[in-house]
Parts: sequence; structure tokens; C-alpha cells
Amino acid sequence: MSPEEQDVEQEAIARDRDLAWELYEAQPDHPKIPEIVASVLARSPQSTGQIILLARHYQEVGRVDEARDLLHDLMGRRDRQYANAARELRDLEHSAENFDEAVRLARIVLEEEPGESWSDLFDLGRALTFAESPSVGWPVVDAAVAQAAAASPERYADAVGLQATHLLESLAPPDVIVPVIEEAVRLNPTEPMLSITLTFAYLYTYRPIEAEDLILRVLREDPTDQSAQFGYTMAHAMAQPLREGLATIEELRDSGLGEYAWLIMYETRYDCDAVSALAALDEVMPDDVRRSLRPPLSTEQASEGSGESQILSWHDGQEPGSGALWGAEHPFRLLSDAEITATEAARLADPTTAWVWGDDGPTYMSVVATDDDGNYLLVVAGGRLVLRNTEDHPFAPSLANWLWDLAVNFGAPDPRPSSRLT
Repeated sequence: MSPEEQDVEQEAIARDRDLAWELYEAQPDHPKIPEIVASVLARSPQSTGQIILLARHYQEVGRVDEARDLLHDLMGRRDRQYANAARELRDLEHSAENFDEAVRLARIVLEEEPGESWSDLFDLGRALTFAESPSVGWPVVDAAVAQAAAASPERYADAVGLQATHLLESLAPPDVIVPVIEEAVRLNPTEPMLSITLTFAYLYTYRPIEAEDLILRVLREDPTDQSAQFGYTMAHAMAQPLREGLATIEELRDSGLGEYAWLIMYETRYDCDAVSALAALDEVMPDDVRRSLRPPLSTEQASEGSGESQILSWHDGQEPGSGALWGAEHPFRLLSDAEITATEAARLADPTTAWVWGDDGPTYMSVVATDDDGNYLLVVAGGRLVLRNTEDHPFAPSLANWLWDLAVNFGAPDPRPSSRLT
């Protein structure tokens, strides 16, 4: 081949390389990508960056094992793409929740290119959080953010935003998250998700007036944002009584509204709320459980918004004595609307003797289940689920958490971030 022909061939290869990346950026699952990559590699075997592109494409179309094999093979070549292949494989294993392997690969990247990128150190910390513990991973993330701050203000803003997200997904308490999100919002006040998260963190820490002021700024930019609308509803419900002198901060704390708002925000963001759990149960519960459930109530019949209404709209309770079918340690079954109504009526008719409440007994938000032996599951302040007989016993962090436990027990994949922490 003449020099001129070689130049033409190299230009054609470069065009095809660019085309493959452009297709991926526009449509990552485009079916022509493997064909173009194969053509480039046949003419230019040294263009191994195309293997990374193909691995990304395979992940997009669900061929994760093939993507993993490609990246392992590429690392085995030890060419100039070695560190990049390790990065790709690190991210793949993190997404697959193979956190120990993600840690190993993250360390390879840092050994190959020490100090190259704050994000590589950040990804090591992120993996360590789940492979070992937050107390191990969070300080590494802190160091990565400091490294980003030393590099440039723009990188610092990105790093703090990622740190806020990581703290949230690794179950940091809101009082730990607040200063990080405040800094993230200061650096990037136009990012609505950061401001919405900070709103709920303010509610959790009982700063409702600040929460209301902040969420109103988000709603001015986008009045249709449903998360912001819910945030405003909760913030206003807590701030207004304070402004009018109708409640004190101590009374708000006793109500558990701040903890409840944070719980709803968290479960909605990670698709691990009660509605999602019920949908998962539909997919996995055995036939004998399904047969024990009554038909659902209509939306009009089920009262709006409470935990019990979400269940009643799914199924109007469960046949007496069928709680053991869930296979859980305690044989609770779901209560029907009629049973809940009767229980409420009995309590109101004789609060000193009826059921387990006693005179002016502990308050609750919803009654959801019984074991038909004098024990009940109730949602109480803060959204916690308790077992109540003559007193309260902690049962689950929330109604959704219990429902997810049931679904996971039957084989449903677990979406809860808490399931990734060792």
C-alpha cells in the first residue's frame, strides 16, 4: 500500500472511530456500534480504546458478563489503555455491587496513575464505604474532595455535589449531610436536587422556616416539580404553627414530622417506598399468599395518603390466620379496611379497656397488620413501624422496609441502599 493509500486508510479508520463514539453518545444501545468497532479493530488492532466503547455498549444492552470479559482481556494486554480499562471495570463492578473487587481495581488505577484525578480517589472511597464501612470510606472521600478543591473551583463544586449524594446513599444521618449539602448548594445554587435534599435535611433537623424559604426558591424555578411540592407541603405544615405561635419546636419534635418527611424523601428517591415494595410483591409472592389476600379497595374507598391506604388500594387485607404464609419470623397478616374501622371504633368507645391502648395511650399514624394473637403493627411518629401489645417494640424502620423484607424473602431484588452496606 502506497503512503497515499495508507493516509486514506488512516483517515477512514479515524472517521469510523469517531462515528462509533458519536453513535454511543447519541444512542448507547445502537445496534451498529459492535459492527463499526469490529471493523475498526480489524483494520487497526492497536485502537484498543474501541474495546472500552464496546464494553460500555454491552453494559447498556444488558450483556454485562461480556463487557467484563472484554475489559479483563484488555487489562491483560497491559497496553496504554490499562488504567482506563481498570477504571471501566471498577465502575462496572461497583454497579454490580461487587465492592471488594471495585476496591481492588480502584487501587490499581491509583497505583498506575497516582494523583492523576481526584475522582479516582473518590471512587476508591465510595467502594470502601460499601466493601468495609462508612468509617473507612468517608475519610477517603473527604480527601478526594480536598484534592479537588486544590485543583480548581469547578472541580470542587462537582466533588462536593458527589459527596452529598454519596453520603445520602450510604445512610449518613441528616445532621452529617447538612453542612456538605449547604456547601454544595452554595457552590451550585441552580441544581434543584441538591436544594430539595437540603430542604428535607432541614426538616429532619427541625429548621422548617429555613426549609420553607429554600424550597420556595426551587418552586419559583419549576412549579411542577413534585418532590419540591411535597417538600413545600411538609415545610409549610411545620413552619406555619411556629410563626403563629401555635406550636413549639419541642412539640414538632414530639410529632416526628421531620423524621417522617426525611423518610418519605429517602424512600421515594431510591424507589424503595411502600408502593414499590407492593409492586415487587406482586411479582414474587407465592400463590398461597396471593390467594389469602382480598381484592383491593378503590382509591375512593381507601383514605388518602396513609400507609394503610397504600396497602388497602393494593389488597383489602388478608384472611385471618394466614400471616404465617409470609414466611417471616412473626406471623403478621394485613388488616382489612373493615377490621381497621372496627378496631378504631372499639378504641374510641372505651379507651380505658379496649385493645391495648389504655387511657390516653401512645399515638399512631396507621394500623396495618395483626398476628391474630393480640399483637399489632402500627406506623408511629417518624414513620417507624412498631409491634404493639401493651407497649411498643421496634419492628422495622418503616412500613416500606417491612414490606421490602417480605418481597426480598420471596426473591425480589433489594433496591434499598441499606442492603449494600456491610
